[in-house]
Amino acid sequence: MTEHFTRNTISATFYCNKCGKPTPHRIDDRRKGPCLECIARLERQHGELVKPEVERQWSLFA
Repeated sequence: MTEHFTRNTISATFYCNKCGKPTPHRIDDRRKGPCLECIARLERQHGELVKPEVERQWSLFA
């Protein structure tokens, strides 16, 4: 049976299968959401892979 939380609940600690330990999970629409540590790890990996391209301003009348 799934636990339900109040609307004011932001996070709760659950066991994460990916991390292999109890970690804080986000609460989405009063139900358990994704692991906050897994989200942070994925965002760091994504930031390392995607580097913003430097914008160049071309001359108007070249």
